Amino acid sequence: MKLSRVIILICVPVLFASVGFENDDYYLFPIRPGERNYLSGNFCELRSSHLHAGLDIKVGGVVGSPVHATADGFVNRIKISYGGYGNAIYIQHPNGTISVYAHLHQFNDQIQEYVKKAQYQKKSFTIELFPQKNELAVKRGDVIGKAGNSGSSGGPHLHFEIRDANQLPMDPLKFGFKEIVDNVRPYVRRIALTTLDENARINGQFGRFEFSLKDKNGKYVVDEPIAVKGTVGVEVAAFDKATGVRNVYGVKETKLTLDGQSQFHCNMEKFSFSQAKNIHVHTNYEERYRQNRTFYKLYVDDGNTLPFYKTNAQKGKITINDDGVHQASITLSDINGNKSQVDFTLQGQPKTDKVLNTRYFNKPYSTQNYHVRGNILQLFAPVDKNPEGIYQRKLATFFSNRRVFEEPPAYVVNDVAVYLWNLNQGIPDSVDMCGNVSRLPIKVRVPSRSAFSFYQPQMNVTFPKSALFDTLFLQMDHRIEAGRELFKLHQGNVPLRQSMQVLLKPRTFPEGPRSKTSVYRIDTKGDLGYEGGDWKNNNISFRTRSFGDFILEVDTIAPVITPLSISSSRLRFKIEDITSGIHTYEVYVDDEWLLMHYDYKRNLIWSDRLDDSKPLAGKVTLRVRDMVGNENVFSTTIGS
Repeated sequence: MKLSRVIILICVPVLFASVGFENDDYYLFPIRPGERNYLSGNFCELRSSHLHAGLDIKVGGVVGSPVHATADGFVNRIKISYGGYGNAIYIQHPNGTISVYAHLHQFNDQIQEYVKKAQYQKKSFTIELFPQKNELAVKRGDVIGKAGNSGSSGGPHLHFEIRDANQLPMDPLKFGFKEIVDNVRPYVRRIALTTLDENARINGQFGRFEFSLKDKNGKYVVDEPIAVKGTVGVEVAAFDKATGVRNVYGVKETKLTLDGQSQFHCNMEKFSFSQAKNIHVHTNYEERYRQNRTFYKLYVDDGNTLPFYKTNAQKGKITINDDGVHQASITLSDINGNKSQVDFTLQGQPKTDKVLNTRYFNKPYSTQNYHVRGNILQLFAPVDKNPEGIYQRKLATFFSNRRVFEEPPAYVVNDVAVYLWNLNQGIPDSVDMCGNVSRLPIKVRVPSRSAFSFYQPQMNVTFPKSALFDTLFLQMDHRIEAGRELFKLHQGNVPLRQSMQVLLKPRTFPEGPRSKTSVYRIDTKGDLGYEGGDWKNNNISFRTRSFGDFILEVDTIAPVITPLSISSSRLRFKIEDITSGIHTYEVYVDDEWLLMHYDYKRNLIWSDRLDDSKPLAGKVTLRVRDMVGNENVFSTTIGS
């Protein structure tokens, strides 16, 4: 049985006439209808790689709560997968909408029997089915299954969606479910401002700066004015809460005004699944990657195609080029109308003192003296004072396109000279700052809206069209670390919309068979993640949706099989592979294929007989393979 997932897209026609569906009485709450319920996640909550498409409804931390059909209709899709939604049911309703019930523990008897027969016919646990209208009809309130923890769920709950006739998910709470009580306003942690052009400054500096908030008379405020010059973007770190729970949720609606005029308005009502990856530019991806903190951008960044926004002519960006005082305000609201407000003052600053001493010093990475923000290369170098206490503003020498450029620091802050270089005027291969020559790994400018390939002696990379959200100044490096050949492909703090193709050209090879040697990505914790790869001569190619550091690793260890229960009524095993991961498994009893459910989170497989009245008997064979073809076989016999 293969564990790799295949996505099948099938257009399902709407079989009923569409009628008004924003009726508080049309939909039934699917868990304990009529009783008080609680959520662990809300609509459009920000997940690691996508926008949340529905509600996560609590079920007390255990599997088994009955799940009710929210309205009349018929099951038009059933999908079972190892990850994602796990065991999921889709119901088509007469008004044209579709409801979704995911991470189920099991289906009701009728649906379970329908699915099991199909699994045995296809000899596959993972399956996707599209029943006809007359096969699996349901009535409002029917129990269609039990809530569970299947798929990539992090604990027992029901994931519940309501989609419109175009398969666009909508906020189920807009339909007036009284089972959820929320009288709590959103909570705001901090705000941030970031410069959006080369000449912009925040408190005299280029970069991104965060500001603490105080709660005064029910409003959040920044205690002191923020000096601003040029075009900047505003971000806010906030979350929503609800009555009676400790969980935190996403904020549904945000507004930004300047001097009473609307600059940005985001209202998360519905979206397309094809746009879900835009979460990476709806938020500050670099901050999420580096520090696991979520900041909503209150402007529409390059590459962002979400339909939520109404903005000023600059897509929510703010430009201040005077010396006046401007009042800014952020309003955050949940679907029940609970609101929070943040007030702060922007002080125009047309002239910037080039020598600064401030607690708001921006140097994103302590381990490197440069940072690329958009198309601007920012360099940091310590400076000394002369005997009279005057800073020595030494020129930095940029070597680019076989030419030499000398540039003074843009400003000096806290005894550090900061140099700014527009990469659109050329990519420097090295920079001499105060006598220290640094070679930079920036290799090439990659456009965001066309296919692009780049070739280097150690690796090649190919970007398909629209793989990038924004123009990328690609960084590449190659070195030997701790006896291993390390391929550095940019930094993990930049998101990708689609996978890129990478070809590595290693000079050395780990000991072991080439067929068992694959590419692995090193994550922020130093752990290895299998990427795979296909060898051709001495080069290996693979596809990946993540930048970062890659190495070659050999896996010659077969998966481990641990029998937990073997009887005439049930088989249960633990299967594990610590290096490349499980790829396939299959069980035969007396030469007949046996359905085995799989929970990858617990490394468990367990049997589900086609005919429960027929006991298991005869030779049992379990065969498990990992991603590089290592195989382990377990055999035993049930009965005499």
